[in-house]
Amino acid sequence: MSKYRLFHTLISVIFFGCFLYSVYTRTPEGFIVTIIVGIVGCGLLLVNHKMNKQSET
Repeated sequence: MSKYRLFHTLISVIFFGCFLYSVYTRTPEGFIVTIIVGIVGCGLLLVNHKMNKQSET
């Protein structure tokens, strides 16, 4: 498994775990956690994509 796919998978799994936490707790705090983790997760996925795209060329 390439480094790109490994990091992409780990970021996705962490976001999915936080999403399940939000669904399970059904509190405003869980909703806020999901929003924050979603923003951070999308940012990390974009950074991961950009870093690996530059190293391939």
